[in-house]
Amino acid sequence: MTKPSITAVKEWEIAYESELVRVEVGTAVFDADYWKVVPTGKRATYFYGESAWSNSQRFARDIDFAVSV
Repeated sequence: MTKPSITAVKEWEIAYESELVRVEVGTAVFDADYWKVVPTGKRATYFYGESAWSNSQRFARDIDFAVSV
């Protein structure tokens, strides 16, 4: 099966939100198959597939806990 288009997701639910990042989950074909990470003031990054949940959480955590040097 090919990867469904991101436009197939009709509704996004917020899974996590902080001052720096928002994580949303959407369903195109399978439950929670798309995850979206939206850093404040930046472009969204999309994750798809069986590791999408963990990849999106890791990406969001990196943004939340980044230490500026």
